[in-house]
Amino acid sequence: MDELRVLIVDDSLGLAQGLVLALRRRPGLEVLGPVADEASALRALAETSVDIVVVGIDRADGQGVALVAALRNACGIRVMAATRHVASPLVELVLAAGACGVLPLEREPAHLVAAFRRAIAGELVLPVADLPTLVDRLWQARARRSEHTLLATLTGREREILAALADGATTSELAEELGISPATVQTHVKNILSKLGVHSKVEAVGTAWRAGLTLTSRSA
Repeated sequence: MDELRVLIVDDSLGLAQGLVLALRRRPGLEVLGPVADEASALRALAETSVDIVVVGIDRADGQGVALVAALRNACGIRVMAATRHVASPLVELVLAAGACGVLPLEREPAHLVAAFRRAIAGELVLPVADLPTLVDRLWQARARRSEHTLLATLTGREREILAALADGATTSELAEELGISPATVQTHVKNILSKLGVHSKVEAVGTAWRAGLTLTSRSA
């Protein structure tokens, strides 16, 4: 089979050199780079044919995720993330940004050429040893995004009432504080539960916290 052409993009000279040396020891790979940033990567991609790009996401400028998304969107090429921290929250973000897989830099990657070919063929390639943890984190992230979407359906008054519920307010206290009737408060609570797809006030508050909603305490 033809050699695969791999472009390395990383801003850390030591890390990039280590990655390049590791890849060049593998038969069937032609390694290009390293290049440091998006502009350099785009120039390299314009000048030569590349099968896959490997981006180091542990960047000093914090732009690893943005770089993966930019290269993926600009060229439509397969982009794999390389990191020393497979358990980092950056991994789920970079996968959401379009990375076709994750290369753990702390381990000698076995069957690397086969992994690249799988990624180029459209598979999502993840390190087997970390697969249960990564899948769990991705499902949790998906759930948080779903809950955040549900919270976005609440009106301003419903968010205000949800915040008060989290602060321990009762229906009568809410009615007095907001200048509305207890029946109106109960209607708002019913609407909140319906929109969030939950069955109790406790579940509603839990949904809000998991989705990162800032619940402002009521004034004394």
